[in-house]
Amino acid sequence: MEIKLSGVNTPAAATSMMGSLHGAVSSWDSTYSLSDLFGYSGHAFILNIERTLCPSGPTAWDWGAILFPLRQIISAKRICATCDMRDADEARELIWLRTVEAISANHPVIIWDAILPEFYLVYGIDDEKCEYFVHGPSSGRVNGKIPMNAPGRHTGRVWALFPAPHEHPDKAAARNLSLRGAVNWHKWHNEDDAQWVFGGDAWDVWINALQEDEMPHDAGELSYNHTVYAECRRNATEFLTNQGAEFADAAAEYNKVATALEEMCKIWPFPAPVPDKSVRKDLVDLLKTAKDAEDKAVNSLKSTLDAKK
Repeated sequence: MEIKLSGVNTPAAATSMMGSLHGAVSSWDSTYSLSDLFGYSGHAFILNIERTLCPSGPTAWDWGAILFPLRQIISAKRICATCDMRDADEARELIWLRTVEAISANHPVIIWDAILPEFYLVYGIDDEKCEYFVHGPSSGRVNGKIPMNAPGRHTGRVWALFPAPHEHPDKAAARNLSLRGAVNWHKWHNEDDAQWVFGGDAWDVWINALQEDEMPHDAGELSYNHTVYAECRRNATEFLTNQGAEFADAAAEYNKVATALEEMCKIWPFPAPVPDKSVRKDLVDLLKTAKDAEDKAVNSLKSTLDAKK
């Protein structure tokens, strides 16, 4: 029998985690905007680079850091084969069983790597064929059915999130955790040989990679990085603007970050080959502008938050 939740959809977001999350949360509370979820989760402020995977742009996310503040406003349970030390097939079976329970309770589910290596919103099931109905939040808006054993086929990572309403949501606590996290993340001490580079240091890795004579990875995909982070910083701007005058200075600086990254997207749109080094000089200048503005934004956030102690 097919069971589908009505009125569940996702925005056309480049950041598939946030697009899927917005689709889930909107099913029980339509007052949360996409910028709210970017801000309250801290997703709007993170910058990471996984050096060995893609040194020419940010690629890595720390889901624990995101889910920690988010749990102040939604209930969120996770099943992860790697994190839970489960066999992948065992995790797929458990995700299916928990998804059947969630859909029966009118709660969508978020799964990773259902069709492509992105997050997808599960809005229904076919329990006879053991298939999921999924929405893809990217601009292509992928919709369709996938078998229960499909998640993780491309990446080997079997991962699902089960969001549900919080009995006593605390937006103030979520905001404080996410903004404190933004400051701490930006000032993270990175070891010289660390595989992942977090926060402010990640800008330098990104800048240095664009200055190399050769870009070592698939040319058509690299521009997705600045597309995603332009979206993150635009939502950071909107989130902070909505928090009131005390965050106006930080919002103004994040607006400069977003604008610089959006200019970068115009020069090097997604998908498009890596431009030659002469063009990348302009991209480097934009990244330096973004880095400087983010330094000022984080310092402003720190001053505002410290004044509240």
